[in-house]
Amino acid sequence: MNNMIILQHTEIKASFETSTHMVGHVFKVTLYKRLLGMVSRYALNQIATEYEHVHYAGKNPSHCGCVMRTTHDLPCACELSKYVLGTIPLDSIHMSWRRLSFLDQGLSEP
Repeated sequence: MNNMIILQHTEIKASFETSTHMVGHVFKVTLYKRLLGMVSRYALNQIATEYEHVHYAGKNPSHCGCVMRTTHDLPCACELSKYVLGTIPLDSIHMSWRRLSFLDQGLSEP
């Protein structure tokens, strides 16, 4: 049983590593520069989708609703509006999108 769990963990970890290294052309802009290779592709896709809402929500949290921040702990549209001309800092992404491990390392940075 233990070997089966380890094998599944290895497969999931390999998939996660592939997800952090393979990125689409959408993410080869300055906005995502600090996130490439550091966060999963799923998280990047969620951020890109939320970035499309920046024009509608602007910097106003009441228009944004901050759903992405509360549900996924990723930057929401009102947060992303701050980074339109810069890059999204890695610190704005929750650690769960940056690391996949069975080890209990808490919230300490690598």
